Amino acid sequence: MWRFDVIIFAHCSLAMVAFGNMTNTTAPPTIITTSSVPVQVTKELPLLLAKLLPTPTTPTVQRADDDDDDDEKISLRGRRLKAVTILEDPYVMRKVTDAGETYSGFVIDILKELAGTLGFSYDLYLVPDGTYGAPKGNSTWSGLIGQVIQKHADVAVAPVTISSTREQVVDFTNPFMDLGAGLLIRKPEPEGTSLFAFLLPFNSRVWFSILGALFGTAILLYVTSRIRYKCNVGDQSYDNDAKFNFKNSLWLTYWSIVRKGGEPAPRSLPSRILAGAWWFFTLIVISTYTANLTAFLTVKRLVAPIKSIDDLSGQSAIPYSVTYGTFLYSFFESQVGTGSVYERMWYTMKANNRFPISSMAGVEMVRNEEFVLIEETPFLEYAVRTDKNCGLMLLGKPFLFKGYGFATGRGSPLKKPLSVGILKLQESGRMSELRDRWWPKDGCPLDGQSSNVKSASALGLDIFLGVFYLLAGAAVMAIIITAVQVIYTRFCKGEDKLQALKERRASFMNNRQRRESINPNLH
Repeated sequence: MWRFDVIIFAHCSLAMVAFGNMTNTTAPPTIITTSSVPVQVTKELPLLLAKLLPTPTTPTVQRADDDDDDDEKISLRGRRLKAVTILEDPYVMRKVTDAGETYSGFVIDILKELAGTLGFSYDLYLVPDGTYGAPKGNSTWSGLIGQVIQKHADVAVAPVTISSTREQVVDFTNPFMDLGAGLLIRKPEPEGTSLFAFLLPFNSRVWFSILGALFGTAILLYVTSRIRYKCNVGDQSYDNDAKFNFKNSLWLTYWSIVRKGGEPAPRSLPSRILAGAWWFFTLIVISTYTANLTAFLTVKRLVAPIKSIDDLSGQSAIPYSVTYGTFLYSFFESQVGTGSVYERMWYTMKANNRFPISSMAGVEMVRNEEFVLIEETPFLEYAVRTDKNCGLMLLGKPFLFKGYGFATGRGSPLKKPLSVGILKLQESGRMSELRDRWWPKDGCPLDGQSSNVKSASALGLDIFLGVFYLLAGAAVMAIIITAVQVIYTRFCKGEDKLQALKERRASFMNNRQRRESINPNLH
């Protein structure tokens, strides 16, 4: 049956072609064998079928770049955004006046620059719970992140740390600031001054070497002078060899090193060679000692009890913690079960349970007690630089490097234009100018060490206490020696001196009587 339909369809097609084109063909016919019965079909049949059948259309393939092109066409000009922020010096600071509340800070300056460049306006409000955002037990978030997720705000403009956990629930713009985590502590008291601080420029080995050189030079001076004197070498009346006993030789080496003159003076050639070399030696020693003594007495060194994150985790005397509800709080909390040093620190912080409610509250805890605050380095640098009493310092090197960005909703079209605006501020150098406005460069030193000569304090009595003790000891020794000599002379040699006095008196009387006998007129 179907063979008959094909034949009918073919003949009808030929008739339609002949009627439509009104032309004849002389080419040999093409034979399509569909059965044992041959069917003659002209070559116009395929063309006719092509005209009768609908032309297939090529499906339009949506390129992956189309979404990006659409994002580039998104304009914020004329839009009014609802932005949420948090109070954090120097990023966002509030000032209440009669006219109302005004906000200023580094983040506010960035927001103003973006609004002016992209042409949008905004309504700004503070996050109700005063936190940056952390996951809750019921699969919700608190703080700034929670406000964006719940669509209460279009964007969170604050120093929000970009993390993998937050990136799963919100989108972040390009980071406008890079950062790390640091340690803040109250500046310790300067290292205690030793009782014998004047000995600090040289170590004990140098002092004993100088003392040995002093005695060695004195012995050598005594020996050479004594040999010359015994052998009658040189001019004995001029060379002073006889005067250089061991006591005088030791005295010469001593007064030479303290830069004072004395007797006897070396006159022989060997004595002068030895004394000249000793004087040059003492010149170098005294000059070096004076230079080092100045540095040791005027520069007070700070000895920090903690120098790194490992030192902090390995001690329990000084408590430490992070600010509640921040990225660092979530980070340490997420380390449970990892077996890392951060897990051990989290359990310690959890046991102490001293999480400050804000970063500035943590700074006040550091000022008032022995406490270490773990916080992002930009805020810590600001706190140290602007401290009125310069009583804070940073410890160790930063760790856990991240970035700050603005948070928008997942899939929000605001992300790309805000990111492009931030990149333009960074490329033009405007971002650096805004940062320098809020982070002073000439504030308090970050490491607590002061290199300013004007801030050097006057030297106290404790610096010279050892010298006073040395002088007092010498005075007491002189008094004791004098008393011993007087007592020995008075009681041990008193009879001999009395007998000698009687003999001198008797001799005087005899001489007088002799003179009177010779010349009676003396009376």
